[in-house]
Order: sequence, then C-alpha cells, then structure tokens
Amino acid sequence: MNTLPLLSLIQATKQADTNVGRITGYDYGVIGFYVLFMLGIGLVFRRLSKNTSDYFRCGGLMPWWITGASASVANFSAWAFVGAASEVYRSGLTVLLLFYASVPALIGVGLFTSVRFRRLRVVTWMEAVRERFGTGSEQFYTWIKVPIELLKAGIYLMSISVFLAAILQVPIDSVMVVLGTTITVVAFTGGAFAVLASDFIQLFLIMTITLVTMLLTLRHPDIGGLSGLIAKVDLNHPGHFRWWLDWRLPILGAWGLAFTWVKIAELNSMEFSTMYLMVKNEKQARWMVSIPLAAIIIAPLIWIVPPLAATVWFPDLGRIFPELSVPTEGAFVAVALKVMPVGLLGLLVCGMLGATLTNMDAAVNKVVGVFVRSLYRPIIKPQASEAHLLATGKFCTLAFGAIIICLALLINRYRQADVFTLLNQVMVSLGIPLTIPIFLGLFYKRTPGWSAWVTALACFCYSAWANFVFVEQLRDPAFVSNLPSFLQALIGGGTAPLTGPEKNDLLLVVTVLGTSAIGLICFFGSTVFYRTSAPEHRARVDRLFAQLQLPMEESPVERDADEPVYRLLGLLCLFYGAFILLLGLIPNPAVGRLSFAFVGGVIASIGAVIYLVANRKRRRISIQPAK
Repeated sequence: MNTLPLLSLIQATKQADTNVGRITGYDYGVIGFYVLFMLGIGLVFRRLSKNTSDYFRCGGLMPWWITGASASVANFSAWAFVGAASEVYRSGLTVLLLFYASVPALIGVGLFTSVRFRRLRVVTWMEAVRERFGTGSEQFYTWIKVPIELLKAGIYLMSISVFLAAILQVPIDSVMVVLGTTITVVAFTGGAFAVLASDFIQLFLIMTITLVTMLLTLRHPDIGGLSGLIAKVDLNHPGHFRWWLDWRLPILGAWGLAFTWVKIAELNSMEFSTMYLMVKNEKQARWMVSIPLAAIIIAPLIWIVPPLAATVWFPDLGRIFPELSVPTEGAFVAVALKVMPVGLLGLLVCGMLGATLTNMDAAVNKVVGVFVRSLYRPIIKPQASEAHLLATGKFCTLAFGAIIICLALLINRYRQADVFTLLNQVMVSLGIPLTIPIFLGLFYKRTPGWSAWVTALACFCYSAWANFVFVEQLRDPAFVSNLPSFLQALIGGGTAPLTGPEKNDLLLVVTVLGTSAIGLICFFGSTVFYRTSAPEHRARVDRLFAQLQLPMEESPVERDADEPVYRLLGLLCLFYGAFILLLGLIPNPAVGRLSFAFVGGVIASIGAVIYLVANRKRRRISIQPAK
C-alpha cells in the first residue's frame, strides 16, 4: 500500500476548505531525539540481565507499579490510533464495546487469577504449559504460538507505519524497517528490564499527549467543547451515538459479548501470566491489576474524541487521503495536523511510536523466551549453561526482530481488510483455539496431557470452516433471506441484507461461539480419560495445583533488590521530562507552551519521586549489617 506524502496531504486538505497545520523541523527533531532516547534505554539496562530469568522476567523482582503500567499500555497499541480510530470515524462509539470487554476480565484477574499466575513460579508461560499438560503440549504450543505472535507483531508494526508514513512524508516500507530495527535493538540490549522501563515511560507520554490532543480538539471554535462535538456528530451521523439506527442490535450485542468472553479467556490464561511472573510476590501481582483496570475505563473516553471530531472536519477522508487504501485510517492524522501547535505533533508521533514499542518489544522478548527455554534448551542443547542460553536469547531477539519486519512488509503489501478487522479476526481465529485449553487448565486439573493440543486442533478446524466456508456464505446477498425465520428474528432486521460491518461482526461472533463450544466440549470431555493417564502426568499435575495453593511472601532482601531499577528509571524520566519542558521554548502560542509544560512536568515529576525512593532504598541497603 502506498501512503500519501505529507505535502500532497496538506494540499488535498486545503482543497477541502479546511485549514490545517503542517509538520516542521521541530517535529522531526522531537521524533529523532525520541528514537535515540529509546535506544538509550536498552543500553542503560544492559548490565542488569545476568541470566535468562533476568532477561525474560526481570528475575521476578519488579515493583507492581512498573508491571502494571506495562500491562496498561498493552491495551493501547498503534492499532488504537489507526485501526480503532478508523472504526470510530465509520461507526462511532461501538468500538467502546471492544475496549470495555476487558473490564470483567481484569476484575477476574485481580480477584482470582493474579495470585495463581505468580504462584506458578516459572520463567516463561510456556513452562507452565509443560507443568500442566506435559512436554508434548509444550512443543505443540511452542511451534504454533511463536509464528502467530510474530504475525501479530508484524500487524502492529504495519499499523503504526501507516500513521507515520502519512505524517513524515516517507515511504511506508522505510518506516517499518527503521521502526522495527529500533524496537529490536531495545529488546536486544536491555531484555525485559528495558521493555518494562520503556513501557512505563510510554504510559505517561501516551496518556498526557492524548489528553492534550483531546483538549486542543474540544477547545477549537469549530467544535465548541464536548457538548458541541456531540451535537455536531449527532446531526451528521446519528447512528454514531444511537446505535439502533445503523446496526442490528442483536448482532452488535453478540459482538460485544463475544469479545468479553474472548478477553476473559485470554487475560486469565497461562499465556498472560508473563507480567505477573515479574513481580515480587502474589500481593503485588494483585495490586498491579488496578493500573490497567483504571486505564481501560478512563483512556478510551479521552482517545475517542479526535476521531469523532474528524467526522465534523473531514466528512470525506477519501478526498483527503486518496492514496490510502483505507482512508478512514487517517482520521487521527487529519485532526492532529489541524490542532497541534509547532513541535507538539512530533510529540504525538512519539506517543504513537511508544504504543507500538510497548507491544512489539514485549512480544519479541516473550516469544524469544518461549523459543529459548521451551525449544532450544530441551531439544537442541539440553546441557546449555545459563550464559549460553542468555547469548542465544539475544541472538534470537535480533533474528525474530528481522522476521517481524519482513512480515510487516508482506502484510501491508497483500492485506485486503482494514487494520481493525484484520487484527480482530486474526486474534479470534488463531488465538482462541489455543487460549481455551490454557485458560481452563489453570483451574481444572482432571484432564490428560493431550487434552490441550487435541482441543486446540478441534477448535482450529472449526475456525478454518468459519473463515473459509461461512465467510463465503456471508457474501451471498441473499444470505439473510435464506435463513430460517427464527434465525432472521434472532439477528433482527427482517430480511434486509447485512451491511459490510455487520458481516464482519457476525463472522467474528460465529467464530467465537463455535470455537468456544467445541473447545469446552473437547476439554471437559477428555475428563473421562484422566484415570488412564500416566502416573507421572497425574503426579505432576497434583504438584502444580498444590503449588498454586502455596503462598509467597516477600523477603527483606527482595524489598530493596529493585533499587537499581528505581534509580535508572527515575533518571530516565527526569531526563526525558526535562527535554519536553525545554520544548516550551519553541515559538508557539501560550497553549502550545502550556502543553509542553504539562506533558514534561508530569513525566519529570514522576521521575523525581522514583529517584527519591531509590535514594531511600540505597540508604537502607547501606545500613544493613554485613553477613
């Protein structure tokens, strides 16, 4: 897909009788400094990883607020600013169903699953799969999951590159190569320590700059505040708020419920134990859930304003972005160009970069950990030392980063769906079949070892039917009229043909419901074979579930073992916050200077607090009696 150069974008926007800003040398400077800063984070934390436990899970000694911040940013990748923003432009607030689907899931994690996650006491989540289901299932999941995660990372990289290429007046392929290389280097040099540190800084950069973008949008006289925005959008697109005007509500409701179930299974499965294995104990594992829970409730209400405003300012984004294959994916770009003062657009781009960094560097680190500890060590080099495994992990980080870049290039060239639909369907079609067994298996133990991979294969068969057979049936204009009357009544709307979005939603609902039903039947049905399982399997599962009942307590040594993380992270926040404060010297109206003061002040203040805590920890360590 070719992107529209910025000069053409601005000219096209002016032809649409819309006054917009333009990217400047200051913006390029802000972006360039940010890329160098992110590379520096990897170098700062490069000496903290002494073994694979450090490199892949920070030795299990990270503070809860850092891991909680990292888990929060994972919900707001570049997909939110490109694919989901496009969906807001087209359909309005229906996308909130997708974001808020995580709320019940996170409540369940906080109340029940977070403690079980930490008590697994493993380095990678795949080792928990081995403990629960045996080496056969571990190898099955490793060989399937690694390519899927690389594919998802490629989609994330491609989605942010769409955004950046339109702003920076450069080819999208060049953006993917440069950005992918930067992310790979950060994960390579600093491991999980650098990943979590960068995620922490990204959280406050993304939240503050998104808040500023929202406020600048609402204060514009053409918008007239929140009430003005709602009135204008409702006048031109009444279905954006009153869903029943544009949607069959049964399909939309089923779509929301399907995603809620997907998130419950996904966030409570063994795979998502990764972040919780990094904290010191189960108490901190429970505390960390509060941060992503608060973020997922508040952040969408801030982020959704600019793409809604785009419907007012740019009623025909196809005219603004004629060379984009999906012009609505430029909704956030158009608003940013219109409202951002000099230099602030560059900071917004840094926030978009941060959103991608969060997902990609974490994905690279997690996938490499699975590959090294669940495939390389047990099969290729069983007697490898920790030093050898650590070196192998770093080499694989570089190799997997290159693979992700290549996948992003291929996906962008051959994709036919928009980013929103593409990522959702990939997550459901490839993710849910693998998620169901490792979700249920964490709570129910009376199944044989093969129950995981047999359940996953059965679910894959149904998922393939939905994506290759049922999808063709949906394309038939007479699909609804050919349904039995009770199904027509169930989906609502009589015999009227389905719209394109309704077809996508119905495909997802059918995929989720059928996959889940087959998964539940296969998994719990295998219970009848549990008694015939090998004694070794039953003994191993009994040990695992006994371990899940064994509490963990923080030792006095662990309390201050994270002092280097506090010190380095505090300095990094102070440094980057000070840089943003200096951007207030850029010639700008008062609102532009205040925007820089707000963003930089928040990040620098947080850095100061963290550094003060680090000094207190250092003093406490210095007075401890020598052993």
